[in-house]
Amino acid sequence: MSTLQTERGHAEVWPELARHQEIVLCDARGNRIEGTIDGMTEDRSTLWIQLKGGLGRQLVHHLDGYWLELPAA
Repeated sequence: MSTLQTERGHAEVWPELARHQEIVLCDARGNRIEGTIDGMTEDRSTLWIQLKGGLGRQLVHHLDGYWLELPAA
C-alpha cells in the first residue's frame, strides 16, 4: 500500500519532498511516473517531476489520482 493512499483517498496534499528526491507515482490503472522532484508549490498541492530516462518534466496535482510509492532500491 502506498504512503498517500489512505482511508480519505487521494485528497491530501503531497508530503514534504526534497528537491532531487527520487519518487515513483502510481495510479489505479497501473500507470507509473518515475523520476526526481524538480519543484513543488508552497501549498504542496502540485509538484514537478523530472522524468527518468531524460523524458522531460511532468506536472502532477495531488488530485490527479496518483499516489506516492517508495522507489525500488
